[in-house]
Amino acid sequence: MYEDILKKNIDYISNMKCYRSYENELRDLVSVLNKNKIVTISWLRHTGKTKLIYTLLKSTQSFGISFYYNSEIDTLGSIKTDIEFIVLFDLYVRIHGVPKIIILQNTNNIDGIKNLISKFYATKKYKIILVWNSIKVEGVSDISLYPLWMGENISTSLLWWIPEVRIAWDLHYKSFLLSALRNDIISRDILEAYNIKNISLFYSVIWYIAMTSGYYSLREIHRNLKSHDIDVSLITMIDYINAALNTKFLSKCERFDVKANNSINSKVQYFFGDVWLRSSFSWDSVDLRENLIYIELLRNWYEVSWGINGKFIFEFYATKQENTLAIAIDNSQDKLEIRKTARKLAKLWDSSDKYVIVENKNSLTMRKFEESWVKIIELWELIEII
Repeated sequence: MYEDILKKNIDYISNMKCYRSYENELRDLVSVLNKNKIVTISWLRHTGKTKLIYTLLKSTQSFGISFYYNSEIDTLGSIKTDIEFIVLFDLYVRIHGVPKIIILQNTNNIDGIKNLISKFYATKKYKIILVWNSIKVEGVSDISLYPLWMGENISTSLLWWIPEVRIAWDLHYKSFLLSALRNDIISRDILEAYNIKNISLFYSVIWYIAMTSGYYSLREIHRNLKSHDIDVSLITMIDYINAALNTKFLSKCERFDVKANNSINSKVQYFFGDVWLRSSFSWDSVDLRENLIYIELLRNWYEVSWGINGKFIFEFYATKQENTLAIAIDNSQDKLEIRKTARKLAKLWDSSDKYVIVENKNSLTMRKFEESWVKIIELWELIEII
């Protein structure tokens, strides 16, 4: 039995097919492993975490010196405890020798696994890669595998960020794939992992969040759900949201007060881990640009908040080392209103690069697209800057 589990895992990780380059992520992964000997890889299911592992092992010719175990390949659930895992690991050592790399994927269901990882790490013999979302290991660097860059044609690529979906030619087949992948993510990473019994109620909560654009406290969200006749208790709603957050299905953006120079977490906005996920719930009723910009900022290693300066609220205040971006979105077609937004953004009086995002500059009949050193640009221009 144990030998069969080992063989299935080896075959699985050795026979991947990649549809994207992992150049940046691979560089970060190697750098962290060489420095810290341990790293976690996270983000949504189907964004390519396993393929990143495959790329690492292939590029470093490390298949023969790596112990890989994915609990989802152990379909009978034979490895339930750390004791059974040690038996499996010892068998690997007897057959293949002592590995230099240990890769554990989706092993949060194994009793005692965190303590066992600590023991492996304490020996300093191994480089350890943990692929999961639901277990947090204090002090361990995380590499989030964000969605693919959307490409130049933003309007037609909002939904096609997963490699296997992007390469499909037929539009209807793309939509079919996304529907199947969404259901798989929700079913396996949320409903099963968190033992959610009222599935329709969970979907109702997610539906509301997808349809809502704004910053709310948990109690405000709960009251709004009640007003839509969604009968869920506050505690259950919070459990649902936390499950979605833990699995990177949702991500929350807190407020940063520029004038006071502090973060405020009383109200947050929830963004989806991929734009197509939000679109699948909200359809065309929500402007997806905020969610898109949020992910692009994260993908480029910015720490992201929504901004407030006095009474002026704007969409994003993002920092990366010495670089800071202040971004406001103005949906008005009135150039005077747009310039007014730019002047408000200019009053931040900090060193941030400031931008007002408009839908179409050509329709504004403006002679210059700058106001008080604030640049007025379209979304595709911001993406290039980020």
